[in-house]
Amino acid sequence: MANHDRVSERYYGEINSEDSHEATRTRVHWMCRETTGKRILDVGCSQGITSILLAREGFRVTGVDLEEESIRYAQAELAKESKPVRNNVDFRMLDITQWKVRTTFDTVLLGEVLEHFAHPETLLNQIHRLLQEDGTLVVTVPYGYHPFYDHKQTFYAGSLAMCLMPYFEVLKLEVHHKYLCCVARRRRRTQPHISPTLDQLMEWMKLDHIHFAEVEQQHLRAMKQRKKALDSAVEQVKRLRRQGSGEV
Repeated sequence: MANHDRVSERYYGEINSEDSHEATRTRVHWMCRETTGKRILDVGCSQGITSILLAREGFRVTGVDLEEESIRYAQAELAKESKPVRNNVDFRMLDITQWKVRTTFDTVLLGEVLEHFAHPETLLNQIHRLLQEDGTLVVTVPYGYHPFYDHKQTFYAGSLAMCLMPYFEVLKLEVHHKYLCCVARRRRRTQPHISPTLDQLMEWMKLDHIHFAEVEQQHLRAMKQRKKALDSAVEQVKRLRRQGSGEV
């Protein structure tokens, strides 16, 4: 079953809620801001919105995805752009882990891709090969548990950082609208047995503590609102029963 990620439609507010529109726009714009260099690889480009936005700013972007429907949509959206923008983007349907190209890129974007891999090292080894020396990796993943049939990983600050560490030096970890957003730099050589420092662990624990405290507070407020609504509904049912039985 395909994922049918409709990121461009969410970005333009054509589907889902306003909260979803805002979260998508925030995440896409954040990825664009963190891009460095000129040659960009957008892995799991979906409907192509991030690739096209970068192309409008003069970046040369290769967008790849496994889903034919998504690539067709991206190409149709690109066809609406001016010729200079069209010339800056190359959309391809391919399996990035099997791509044998010798080209290297200044930045690789992984927008909501890693959580779909049971063995992320397969992807990360390939990304390491495709990035130029000291190149930038920009990653977003759902923060914590997001129920979806094809999510094979659940990421928190520490688990994402340690997943990336053998291949990339983690420079930045942030949370935006329940998504974990990371910027990392390519290591010259992979280091399979590297361990985080105490300061790094403390930083990741602090990030998790801050944001999961917020999540718990949101859930508590929602539970109180539901209890209030339930109590009101119960009282209304009692009144209706009393009226039906002729009680005052």
